[in-house]
Amino acid sequence: KAMFMFLKAFIGSGVLFLPKAFQNGGLALSIVLMVLIASICLFAFLQLVKTQKQIGGSYGTIGGYLYGKTVRYIVLFFIVISQIGFVCSYFIFVSGSLVKAVDVLSSCRSPIQEKYYIWMPLVVLIPLSLIRHMARLSFTAIAADIFIMFGLICVVYFSGSQLATNGVGPNVQAVNPANFALMIGTATFSFEGIGLIIPIVESMKRPSQFPFVVTVGMIIVCSVYILIATLSYLAYGDTIQAAVIYNFPRDNKLTVAVQIVYAAAIILTAPMMLFPALKILENGIFQKFAPGHYSVATKWGKNIYRVILCVVCAAIAFGIGGDNLDKFVSLVGSVACVPLCFIFPGMFHLKIATNRKDKIFDTLLIIWGVGIMVFTLYVTINSFV
Repeated sequence: KAMFMFLKAFIGSGVLFLPKAFQNGGLALSIVLMVLIASICLFAFLQLVKTQKQIGGSYGTIGGYLYGKTVRYIVLFFIVISQIGFVCSYFIFVSGSLVKAVDVLSSCRSPIQEKYYIWMPLVVLIPLSLIRHMARLSFTAIAADIFIMFGLICVVYFSGSQLATNGVGPNVQAVNPANFALMIGTATFSFEGIGLIIPIVESMKRPSQFPFVVTVGMIIVCSVYILIATLSYLAYGDTIQAAVIYNFPRDNKLTVAVQIVYAAAIILTAPMMLFPALKILENGIFQKFAPGHYSVATKWGKNIYRVILCVVCAAIAFGIGGDNLDKFVSLVGSVACVPLCFIFPGMFHLKIATNRKDKIFDTLLIIWGVGIMVFTLYVTINSFV
């Protein structure tokens, strides 16, 4: 069960953005970087789990216990912006999929402009965001898993068919020195399950088995990522779009089905991804008010706040637009995911480390995280400009 939860936490929408990331980095360099980043992520996850085993509590609680309230708030801030960033990227991706599906089904006679499709996921996200307990979202997770599996099988089918029919796509590079930093940000974004590592450990009957689970799980996740990204980049070359399903034959019924099904999967995943941000901000805003089950005003205040946050996510996505999806994904990976994946696990374990070897590795992990964050952030912002 822990392995299933781990795979669900990591294999989501991020895999669809990786083929474009492989174009940014070049095929050979991207494969090397994926293995390197996965290995460093694995080490960081294990360090975080070791710290949690000794300290206990959530990600933010560990930071507060070891470094004080300020670090706790900083950790919570990065969790919030990372989860909101994921959901914003979902809005953009879903809108792009819906546009292409509706264009085919309506023979391009849809009266709705493309940019307004970004608001449509709110119809599903707002009601599900009002659910207070994450366990009640389990039905959406099961449906999303089935849809994502179908989507990934179709990605392999279409990419393999394109390769068999037309050969390798145009201008496939082994190394792309100009944009490889965008690849690092997107790759880090794709390992988007860091926030669920500790909850998975805490839910296990035998937490001592988690190192085995996370090691095997990371090997599976990394293999799936490399397979999908390599096959898709080889098939479409430099014509690869921000999400690979945008490259599929437009008038194919299976393409329309994939676009609709994967869009549904992402919409159903969005409430789970937004849940940590909702809870963190809600606890901060309403901490001095009476609990919702005692006060109708507090309960409705929380409902209104949740609706507003969903609308804010859609507004951010609307402002970014579909043309900047790959850059936005890289930006979220650089700003939010790098600290959570690399910097904080190294900082926290360094505080409890007792031998010199652990302290050296923790320090190197922190230096790597800070260096990658600054470098990829500079390149991503520059690409926007």
